[in-house]
Amino acid sequence: MATTPKRLVSGSQLTTSAATYYTAPASTKTRISAFTATNTTAGAVTVTVYLVPSGGSADNTNKVADVVSLAANETKAITGAIGHVLEAAGTIQALASANTSINIVVSGYEIV
Repeated sequence: MATTPKRLVSGSQLTTSAATYYTAPASTKTRISAFTATNTTAGAVTVTVYLVPSGGSADNTNKVADVVSLAANETKAITGAIGHVLEAAGTIQALASANTSINIVVSGYEIV
């Protein structure tokens, strides 16, 4: 088994609908080691994060951060995602309460 450290999401601005920001490659498991969300605006905004299994959709069964509030210009670790493993074709999905207001960065390990 080869384990490769990798930046899974290199900084993406969230939208107000759940969208996919990372998909685990075929025949690969992915372990999340760091996940940060930064509010880049002057007002409070919330973020919600899902770890969705292959073939699934973002819903309450795979939510790992639920409406986490970030004050203006605040950065928070999304601790509910850290340490989780995505199976092949599993995805990291997220949304914010306001378009282009939250930036996420995620790092981890791909295990083949």
